[in-house]
This record gives sequence, C-alpha cells and structure tokens, in this order.
Amino acid sequence: MTADLRNRALPSENRAYLSTEKKRAEDEIARLVGRRKQLEAAVSLKKKHVTEKKKDLQKIQGEKTKINTPVSAEIENILLQHNISAAAYHGGKLNGVDCRELIRLAKQIFPLFQAYLLTTEHPDRCCNDVIIQTCQVHCDICVTLDLISSKIRLKNQVPEQEDYETLEKALNNLDYLWKVAGLSYTPKVHSVLVHALDQMKTLQGIGDMLEDDVEHIHQIAARIESRTSRMKNKAQQAFVHSKIEAIQNSQDIAVKLEASQLQAKRQFKRRNPELDSELKNKKLKIERDSSRLETLEIVENKPHSNLNPIKFKSK
Repeated sequence: MTADLRNRALPSENRAYLSTEKKRAEDEIARLVGRRKQLEAAVSLKKKHVTEKKKDLQKIQGEKTKINTPVSAEIENILLQHNISAAAYHGGKLNGVDCRELIRLAKQIFPLFQAYLLTTEHPDRCCNDVIIQTCQVHCDICVTLDLISSKIRLKNQVPEQEDYETLEKALNNLDYLWKVAGLSYTPKVHSVLVHALDQMKTLQGIGDMLEDDVEHIHQIAARIESRTSRMKNKAQQAFVHSKIEAIQNSQDIAVKLEASQLQAKRQFKRRNPELDSELKNKKLKIERDSSRLETLEIVENKPHSNLNPIKFKSK
C-alpha cells in the first residue's frame, strides 16, 4: 500500500482511497498492539497472584496437624504400600484382586492401621481399647474369609473330611465375628454361611468353575474374536472360530503342550533351594495355612465382645 502511494502516476481518487485504508489499518494495528500489552500486563499480574496463593497454600498445608488430616488418606497410603488401591472404574472401592490381597495380608496390614489410629487426636476419637478391639475383630474376619475361600476353591474330588470339618469351624467363626462386628447379613454372606458347605459336600468340591475362571474364558473368547472378526466369509469365520475352540479345549493337545514345556524347561543340577520358586511357594503356603489355623483356634474360643456401634455427631 505504501509502494502504491509513491507512484506519481496514481490518480488522485485512488491515492485518497489508499491513504484512508492505510490510516485505518495503522489505527487497527495500534489498537491490537495496545490490547496485546494490556493482556500481557494482566497475565503477568495473574501469575504474580497465583505465585502468592501457592505460597499461602503451602504455608497452610505446613501448619496442618493430624487433627485436620483425613484419616482415610493415611489408611489408603498404608494400603498402597502393599500394592492395594481403590479402582476408579470400580466406584472408588477395592476390586476382587485387591480384596484378596487385603485378606491375604490382613495380619500385616491391620497392625499398621491400629498403630496409626492410636496416634491420631480428635475430639470425637474412640478410646484406645475400642480401636484395638475393632482392628482385631476385622483382622480376624479377613483371615477367616481367607481360610473359607481357600477351602471353597478346592476342585472336585480334592476335598477330604478334614477340609469339610475345617470349613465348618471357619463358617461358625465367621458367623460369630460378623455378629460381634455388627455387620449386616447380605445375600452373599448368607449364601456362604448357609449353603456353601452343603454344596461342597454334595458336589465333592465346587472350585472347578469360579468367577476368575469365567473372566479367563471371556478373555479367551475375546482373543478368538479378534482373530476372526475381520473375515468377510461368515461361514469360514464360524468354521475357524470353532476350530480354534476345539484346539484349545482338546485334552490331548493340552497334555502334549505341557509335556513339551517340561522338556524345554531348563534343569538346574545344583540350584540353591532358597531360590527355587516352587519350593518357596510351597513354604509360603505352609506358613499361610498354619497362620490361618492358628486364627481359627483362637476365634473358636470367642475372645471378642460385641463392638459398640459408632455414632457420629451431627453437624
């Protein structure tokens, strides 16, 4: 536009029009530059305010005491130390895998809960005896559930008379502990307490098809579906699908695969027994079974008294 205005042969009408447009463009540029400076100044001021507020927040957090810190947050931190965390997709609750870990490690985790709760201070805090008794009762509930689940998971023809007797004692202990803790009897708890032992005796073991087995079958079906879903010929797709299922369900193929894996497995002649995973797992299982039976004998003597229901003060 400036170059055109320098042209001496430019008609006066065009020169006037270009001068007007140039003046308007320069004014618009000046306005935008001024607006940009205002925004930059506002951003700088906001950053300064954010920095000050962060310092104030850090000061408040540093001055917080245990009375202001949520107890549940520290409880979750203790669970995280044992790789147990609430799943967001599960409504913020523990899923099945985490629940199994909790009952498996109950004797390690609940003393940590108890030690932390005894150090907290709050006007509505329970007395030390109530905290200790509550932690012990719920620890025994978890260990008893662990024992019950280990017996219910036994497959057909595996349970012996001793297993039935141990399960019956554990169910009686769970019923006693459930009443002591003042917990409600949900349909699942009722089915375990009343029907699990009878079904196990009738079928001589009911651990052949459990919830995790069904989940495993769903995963297998999904893998087969992913292999055949892109086939355009539906008849061929159904044939291949059934063929893959037949191969996976064949007992002869399973036996040969297991034999092949055993042959391909390395054999260590002078292996340290402490590093052998099979021996280590057997040792851990023996220790875990011993711990379960120890709790079973203790709870049989009914050492707990009924817990008082916790009453929360209305705000």
